[in-house]
Order: sequence, then structure tokens, then C-alpha cells
Amino acid sequence: MTIPSKQTSGAPEQSIEMKPSQVVAGLKQAAPWLVTALIFYFIFEAVDFEDTWRAAQSARLEVFIPVMLIAVVLWFLIDSAAFAFLFSRFNAEVSWAEARSLRGMTYLLTPINWNLGTAAVILHLRTSKKIGAVESTSTMLFYQSIDGMVLAGFAGFGALLLPASTAATSIRNIGLGVVVVTAISLAFMMSNWGSYSWATRLRGLGVFQSHRKAVIKDVAILIALKSVYFSVFIGVFWMGCSAFGVELPLSFAAASTPAVMMSAALPFTPAGLGTQQAAMLYFYSPYGDEASVLAFGFTFPVALLLLRALIGLPYLKDLPALRASMAEPNSQAKQASSSSA
Repeated sequence: MTIPSKQTSGAPEQSIEMKPSQVVAGLKQAAPWLVTALIFYFIFEAVDFEDTWRAAQSARLEVFIPVMLIAVVLWFLIDSAAFAFLFSRFNAEVSWAEARSLRGMTYLLTPINWNLGTAAVILHLRTSKKIGAVESTSTMLFYQSIDGMVLAGFAGFGALLLPASTAATSIRNIGLGVVVVTAISLAFMMSNWGSYSWATRLRGLGVFQSHRKAVIKDVAILIALKSVYFSVFIGVFWMGCSAFGVELPLSFAAASTPAVMMSAALPFTPAGLGTQQAAMLYFYSPYGDEASVLAFGFTFPVALLLLRALIGLPYLKDLPALRASMAEPNSQAKQASSSSA
């Protein structure tokens, strides 16, 4: 065993050097924020910030705030119902009350880190329901596939109603393309098409076990829930824009809102910051002042974040159990390492 030599007080301190992997990880974390900053720079080069601020101050908040309150509650209830259905169907019985607690906790954790909310759900279910991490991950993956397919479908079909343009054509092709690819993938995983060895191995992977349990009825129920979920967004964008002086025709709001939401889902910026505002500016500018469009574009995500946090506050009492579930794997790892020493 090598005994480390003591460092004398006069010895120079060793410099801390970052490993290449740490540098790459740091750049990956910083890159989305740099993209957001760049988008914001170009946005405010085109639209004066002070005009945007004044437009936000003159908005009819007596209309916007009640609309947001109703919408956030509806989204919370729909998401919770989807959670209860999903985990009860594929893993273990989860009541609607338990699902509301799970969703409420994610509202508190997601603003810190998007992946933290999903990880918290998986770890909490592992402790409270004895659902393995792979099993719950599989269920979340199945849910996210349906979520993405419905949003892409809304965007693709909505683009058919938009005025002819290169952007509308691109949105239509991408949206409908995602729907086709996702539908084929789900059909492949849920069926026994093909007796090739690689297909059997792929379907046998743990992360696809929920896909193997799913039937068409499950897909239909989730599509219905997510369709209502995204329809509420259309109503919010339509009435919210009106509260900021941007008068969108309802048909145009129905056609363009999914495209705006799809831009926010792109993995280039954190939580769609920048891409969503740029998309709103592109689609909504013909129907109102650009500063008013941006005022809504920046107020909406802030209001959404704050109201979701308010919904999550009653579930703070469940966080100790969540912390215990997150600490359990670490304690098990320590016990395993000490026993092997």
C-alpha cells in the first residue's frame, strides 16, 4: 500500500485540471443556453425590448390569468389520469390520488432539471410500489411516444390549414413523418411481425416491455387524453394572444399552435426558450404588433412555471418520501461496496 507523502507548507499547490470528458460535459450543458442567448439577441435586434415590456404591462391580465389557472388545473388532472392509467395498466395499481402526488412533485422538480422530474417518478415508484426502474422507464417511454405522436399529428394536420409557405410545408412533412414512423414503431413492438432473430431480441429488451403488453385500446385511450391536453393549449394560445392584443382567428390558432409547441419541443434550447418565442413571432406577427406577440411569448412560460409550482406546493409533504427513495439506491450501493471490501 502506498502512503501519500505529506505536503509541506512551502510546496506549491497542485493545479486542478479538467478532464476532456468534463470539458465536453460542460459544453453540452452550456450549449442550449448559448443557443437561447443567440436567439434572444436576434429577436431583440428585430423587436425593441422596451416596446415588449410596455406591451406586457398593458395586457389584459384579468383575462389571461383566469384562462391560465383553468388550463393549468386541466393539464394537471389530465396528466395525472394518464399516469394512473399507465402504471396501473402496465406495472402496479396506482390510484389517481397517488398519480396527482407524483405529477405535483414533478412540477416542483422539473424547473430545476427536466430529467430530474422523470427520474423522481421512477425512483419513487421503485420504493412505494416496488416497480423496477426498467419497468417504469419502459412505461414512460411508451407514454412519451404517444405524446410525441399526437403533438406531431396536431402540427402536421394543422400545417395543412396554414397559408402556403416553405415553413408550413416543412412542418407538415416533419409532423406527419413523425406520426408515420412512431405508428410503425409501435405496431412493430406491439405485434409479432417478422420472425427474425434481431426483431425478437429487440422486442425482448426491458425498455420495451410495456410496448409488448399494450393493445390498441391502450393507445386509443392515451391518444384521446393527449388530444384533449393539446386542445387546451390551442384555447389558451387563442385567448391568451387576445389578452395581449393579438387577435388570432380560431382556425389559425388551431392550425399554428401545435407548430409553435413542436418548436418548443426541439432539443436545441432548455424548455423551448427562444425557439417558442421565435415561432410565435413568425406565425402571429400578421395578427398583431410584434412587441405584443413577444410579450405573450415571454409571459406564457413564466406564468405556466409559477402556476405549476403553486399546484405542486400541496405535495411538498411527499418530498421526504421522495428523498428517501432517491437515497435508497445510494445506501444499497454503499452497503454492497463495504461488503465486498
